[in-house]
Amino acid sequence: MPPWITLDLRGDGATRGYALPIADGELWCDEPLAGALPAGRPPSEPTRREAATLVYDGPGLVDGEVQRVRAAVTASGERRVELADGETFWVSRDGDRIDRDASSTGLPASARSVDRAIGPPLALALARRGVFVLHASAVRGADGAAALVAPPGGGKSTLAAAVRRASGSLARIADDQLPVRLVPVPVALPRYPQPKLGLAETYPADAPDRLPLRLLVEIRHDPSEPSVRWEWLGPAEAAIALMRATVAARLFDRDLLRAHLDDSARAAGMLRVARLVYRSGLQHIGAVVAELEAQLSPSEWAGL
Repeated sequence: MPPWITLDLRGDGATRGYALPIADGELWCDEPLAGALPAGRPPSEPTRREAATLVYDGPGLVDGEVQRVRAAVTASGERRVELADGETFWVSRDGDRIDRDASSTGLPASARSVDRAIGPPLALALARRGVFVLHASAVRGADGAAALVAPPGGGKSTLAAAVRRASGSLARIADDQLPVRLVPVPVALPRYPQPKLGLAETYPADAPDRLPLRLLVEIRHDPSEPSVRWEWLGPAEAAIALMRATVAARLFDRDLLRAHLDDSARAAGMLRVARLVYRSGLQHIGAVVAELEAQLSPSEWAGL
């Protein structure tokens, strides 16, 4: 499978654009991308845009807001993603190309089109390549990475930011979205656009492209909890937690959903998954960071 994903937003056949590393490959776009460098267009075939069968029609998180999303799949396996205002993207069968339908709104591509394209359409393209994007913040410790998941406003970004400010062995590697490859072993792929972070805060260019994914942590706040408590989940609950955290999973067709279920079930036997229960409030964050640091220390994994 080609390492490139071509993001064609203007539809004018531009031969020059911008490229940056992403997950297990490279992303090229004909519109500017934060942190990207000028690059020639990689070879790819335009999407076919055939008749498609509806897979999902309902609310979805796009460009930082909840709006109506319609997803469909063609007989050849291409995906169509249509947003509330009609802006439409097509994802190739193999996930190597995303085309914006320039006629869908009658408006030229914009910075908003870029932000939308690197949401559900890009998540679908990566899923076709065996990479699933988690709606998660993430931190790196001495022995691997932990994905932090929670509902919107549930504290994952706050905890990751606290890790960045601390002076221990942890470091923030993602603020809102984390690509992962679940098989043959779970790995985090931190190179991914993080719109909420400035360039100075993004994953360093000289850092590893892959990190062992050791933990998936569901954050839960409980005002009656006197300390910090771990609730470790069994394989079945762990698989459900992985699926629940996956970006755009509701847009998956039957084949893609089956692949995701299989990968999540296999990863659940190798990945430690827990709910981390603690009181909300910045005064409690230091103890939570210390707990994460302990769980990501090499001694926790001795003999595993």
